Amino acid sequence: MKKYLKIINILLLSSILTSCSDVLDKEPLVAPSSETYWKNETEANKALIACYYKLKEPIFSNGKAQSGNSLYWEALSDNASNTSNYEAFDVVMKGDHNSGTTGIVNKSWTFGFQGIAACNYFLGNIDRVPGISENNLKKMKGEALFLRAYYYNDLCQLYGDLPLILKSAVLGDDYLQTPRSPKATIVAQILKDLDLSVSYLNQQAYTDGKAVKGSAIALKTRVLLNNQRYAEAAETAWSLIGDAANPFRLSNSYSGIFFGDQGNNKEIMFSIQFKAPDDYHSLDQIVGGRMSVFPTVELKNAYEPNDPRLKMTIYEANDPWAYNPAGFKQTGSTAEGQIPYTNMAFKKWVNPAVNNASGATLSDQHMVKIRYADLLLMYAEAMFENGQGSDSRALKAFNDVRERPGVNMPPKAALTREIIRNERRVELAFEGLRYNDLIRWKTAEQVLPTVPYDKAGNKRKFRGYLFPVPLKEIDIMKGLWSQNPGFL
Repeated sequence: MKKYLKIINILLLSSILTSCSDVLDKEPLVAPSSETYWKNETEANKALIACYYKLKEPIFSNGKAQSGNSLYWEALSDNASNTSNYEAFDVVMKGDHNSGTTGIVNKSWTFGFQGIAACNYFLGNIDRVPGISENNLKKMKGEALFLRAYYYNDLCQLYGDLPLILKSAVLGDDYLQTPRSPKATIVAQILKDLDLSVSYLNQQAYTDGKAVKGSAIALKTRVLLNNQRYAEAAETAWSLIGDAANPFRLSNSYSGIFFGDQGNNKEIMFSIQFKAPDDYHSLDQIVGGRMSVFPTVELKNAYEPNDPRLKMTIYEANDPWAYNPAGFKQTGSTAEGQIPYTNMAFKKWVNPAVNNASGATLSDQHMVKIRYADLLLMYAEAMFENGQGSDSRALKAFNDVRERPGVNMPPKAALTREIIRNERRVELAFEGLRYNDLIRWKTAEQVLPTVPYDKAGNKRKFRGYLFPVPLKEIDIMKGLWSQNPGFL
C-alpha cells in the first residue's frame, strides 16, 4: 500500500511515465504538473496514453527486451506447463506460493493499481482542459473508464476484496485508513464504469489499440460472467451481437489472428499493440525457441478428431519447424531450449519462419486480450446457464465459432455445459483465459491437482480461488486488512 501511495502521489505531482509506444500515436507526458499541465488536447492525450501504458508490462502482455510474457498465465491452468522461474509463475503453477512470493503475486497487485492510478489522474483532470469537443471528451473518458474497469476486474479475480480508490492522491489524504471493500462493491463500480464507457464510446471497428464501444461491451460481458450474472451477461453480449451495425466478425484465418493477419482484423476487439523496431518484444524467442511454457497432454486430448485448430496451436513431432529442417524434433534442432518433455510446443502467436536461438527477436505481434469468438462463446454460455441453451441464437453463436472458414468443424445439435466449456478451451487455448475460466467455474480444485508439472508426474497443489494479498501490503495495513483465506 505504501508503494501504491508513493506511486499515485508521483502520478499527481511529478511524472507518470518516461516512455510509451508510438503505436498509440504520441509519447506520454513526462514530469507533468497538475498546476501547469492540462492546457490543451495534446497534453490530455498524453495523459490518456499513460492509462494504457501499464498494459505493456509482461504481466499483461509483453515487455521490450524482457524475458517473459503474459502467456505464462496459461501454465496456471491445465493447458500448459512451465519450466522457467520467470516471475514465480512456476511457483504458483505448483501451488507453492504464499503471501511473500514475489513475481506475479506481488506485481499483479502493483501494476494493476498503477494502471488504476493513471486512470484516476486522467479522469480527475480531463474536465479542466479547454477546447476539447464534446465527442472527443466523451471518447477519451470512455477509454479511461474502460481501462480502470479492466485493471480492477483483473485484480478482483485474483485478490477478491480490494481498496476502492476512484480519485488521485492528494498530499495529506490518509489512504492508510482505506479498507478493502467487498468484491461485490468493486464489481458494482466496474459495471458502472463500463456502462459509462459504453455510452461514451463510438460503435466502430477496433484498429489502433484504443478501446471502442465493442471492447467495453465484451469486457462487461466477461465481468458479468465472472460473477455468475448470466441473464445480464447474455443481454449485454446480444446488444452487440444482434446489432445490425455490429462491426465485428469472425476472421477467416484462425492463425492469422495471432500472427500475420492482425492489422484491422475484424475479430480483434481489444489488444495491446506493438510495432518493431522501436516497440517490440521477444515472444518468438521465448515461446517458439525457448519453449519454457508448453502444452500439456490434457490440452491436446481436449481437441476433437480432425480439429484443425490443434495444428494451428501446437507443434507436435515432425511438424515443419524453422529451428530444424527435419521438423519438430530434438535431433538437429538449433532452438535455444530443449524440446519439452511432452514433446509439444506452442505454435499459436509464433512466426513460423523465425529461427533466432541466440537473442531476442524484434517480434511485434499484438497481444489479443478480447476477440469476437470469445464474445460469441460467452453469449452461448450465459444463455445456457440462464436456462436458454435451446434458444436458436445461442446455438448459432456457438456453431458460428466452430464452422467458420478454416476451422469448419461440424455443428453441435444441442448445447451442454461440457460442450460449451470444452469449446472455450480449444478455441481460446494459449490466450491466457483458461485459468480465469477454471476459477469462475469453481472447478480449479478438481482439475488442477490432477495435472502434472514435470516429467516425473508430480502433481500440482491447489491453494485456493484467490491469490494472497502481498505480505508487505498486509504489514502496512496491519489491524485494518486481513489476509485471504488459506494464507498467512
